[in-house]
Amino acid sequence: MKLRSITKRMFVLGLLTVLGTTGATSVATAEPQQPPSDVNATGLPRGGWEPIGPNSVGGLLAVSPAGLAMMQPSPPALWFSGDRGASWSARRGLPSDTSIQGFFVDPVNPDRMLAVGNKPAGMVGEWHGMLLRTTDRGQTWETLREWYPDGAFGMATDPTGRVVVVQNLDTLSVSTDGGENWNDVPRTWPREGIAAPVGALKLVMVGDDAYFTTVYPEYSLWAVRGVSGKEPRAELVYRTNGEINQVASDGKRFVVTVGPELHGSTDGGKTWTVLRREPGGQPLREPHFVGGRLYVATYNDIDVSADFGRTWTRKPVPAAGEGVSDMIELPASAGKPATTLISAMYRGVYADGGKNGYQQIGVPGESMRDLVTTGNILKESVVAAGVQEIYNTPLPRGKIAAADRAWQSHPADRLHEDARLSVSPSRPDVVWQVTRNGFALDVLRSGDGGRTWQFAAKAKEGIPRTIFAHPADPDRIFVSAFAPTGYVLYRSDNAGKTWEKLTTDIGFIAFAGDPWNANRVWGGDSGGLNRSDDGGKTWTHVSDEPVSSISVSRWGGGRVLAGGAGILLSEDNGRTFRRVLDGGDSREISRILPHPFDFRVWFASSSTGGGVLRSTDFGRTWSPVPGALPDARVLSLAISADGRYLFSGTAQSGAYRLTLY
Repeated sequence: MKLRSITKRMFVLGLLTVLGTTGATSVATAEPQQPPSDVNATGLPRGGWEPIGPNSVGGLLAVSPAGLAMMQPSPPALWFSGDRGASWSARRGLPSDTSIQGFFVDPVNPDRMLAVGNKPAGMVGEWHGMLLRTTDRGQTWETLREWYPDGAFGMATDPTGRVVVVQNLDTLSVSTDGGENWNDVPRTWPREGIAAPVGALKLVMVGDDAYFTTVYPEYSLWAVRGVSGKEPRAELVYRTNGEINQVASDGKRFVVTVGPELHGSTDGGKTWTVLRREPGGQPLREPHFVGGRLYVATYNDIDVSADFGRTWTRKPVPAAGEGVSDMIELPASAGKPATTLISAMYRGVYADGGKNGYQQIGVPGESMRDLVTTGNILKESVVAAGVQEIYNTPLPRGKIAAADRAWQSHPADRLHEDARLSVSPSRPDVVWQVTRNGFALDVLRSGDGGRTWQFAAKAKEGIPRTIFAHPADPDRIFVSAFAPTGYVLYRSDNAGKTWEKLTTDIGFIAFAGDPWNANRVWGGDSGGLNRSDDGGKTWTHVSDEPVSSISVSRWGGGRVLAGGAGILLSEDNGRTFRRVLDGGDSREISRILPHPFDFRVWFASSSTGGGVLRSTDFGRTWSPVPGALPDARVLSLAISADGRYLFSGTAQSGAYRLTLY
């Protein structure tokens, strides 16, 4: 069987790349030739941007006649699904610097929603809270009330959302008209110092009474009786030897978590019994009444009772170690049975299929800080760095199914915090990762598409900034970091076996290398663009323009492109640069990427909302790629080995794929 011509060219290109890693200086300074006739990345893409996942973010769940809604707490984003989680769309506009603590969707009018937000403010112990309302399903939000310095830590409502109760430091604020007017019930329950009711399930409303758990020095259950009346009164409901943490109710029965125990009451809190003791002594958390069943969880297991605690069954949580952040029942509709949905804040939303296990259905709200493709044309993967996690998936080709949006993650091994990725074109099957380890950094290596990782360096000094595998020598790895003594640059010439600490006063956040000369490296930061001709030992300052991304042509023409506040282009191997795209923010251009076969075409991503840009004339002029992204703040770019698929990683909507031809 004959391989396609593009596959043949890839083989030849790989052979030339290997031959070119000897360190010889390239003669690729002439004007590039035209690309092969059957490769054309200058035309209109086939279709638009398609979401590919990862479905990796959970939040606060709600159901209305319009479908399923989820509030991503921080940075806040409102997600909708009208097809039971098969697809999602996001609406933003909430204050980006707050964290949502409570969320309500009107069961009759799905356009009306309430959200309570909170954030630390001013001095220690001071908080800024706010109640927000939308009447157009999240397109716009208005602030109904603010609380300072008492903050807003939780919200409970009656079924209609007319009676709203907000928990503050020293009051319980009550509105009987949906948030327009308020009555504050002053604190008569204990609280000392800076203790604050931080966390979920601290407040619940039953009838005309609001039940809430208190904090230091008395962890107990209190209630404000008659919250909608003229004279609401607070009273102690339940105090026990342990610390009461969370409370839940189905309107008739109550449960509270007390360390490794779940206590329950069927008479309004007059008498209590122990419903569950966790066999291993782990704290119980997140009690919920869903579908007539009682749930309570640890970080690894969920206990379920259909008879209010007389008997229990146990099953694992959807994502080991992550516990549960919310639960809700999705009603039956259109021939689909009622389904219990479980949210894990940092892993996604799952449908409980009973004996069939869990199905991950959302939500694609991850921040894709870095994105690479790895492998070869026959077996290729996409690897991404999120806020605290690394994801990988087989490179999606053809039609994207819902299962394609459930990527593999690595919750069991460690936090992959502030991670950055790099792949050398000379060894495309190896991915390098640098990740934060407290106030130090670790370097990891994967040779199987990001499925498993091995350490190449542990606990090296400094907080990581970026990592770079040189295109001319895949064994040469650079890691930039910030240490207490200043900026640090590490270099390995043997694929991470040993490391050399190089002297530098530059805080590199971007690197690029000459594809044919392993000693030539370009590096940039907010102070400008720099070049090294001795493998990073010494640096020559080239430009004062801030730099956040660099790319060097492997096809000739002497092209070096530097992105920051716009794009600079050199066509003489970096001796001179000219501005080819204006910009504002110093880190606006997050990535610059050449097409692997159409030598005319380059791509650039804008982290400030400009989406993805394309040049079809060797980087000289730029225009937006046809097709709008749902989140135009693009942090990362990658392209498939055959040049057919372009991938973009967004600030808060996961990754997308564009078919170029």
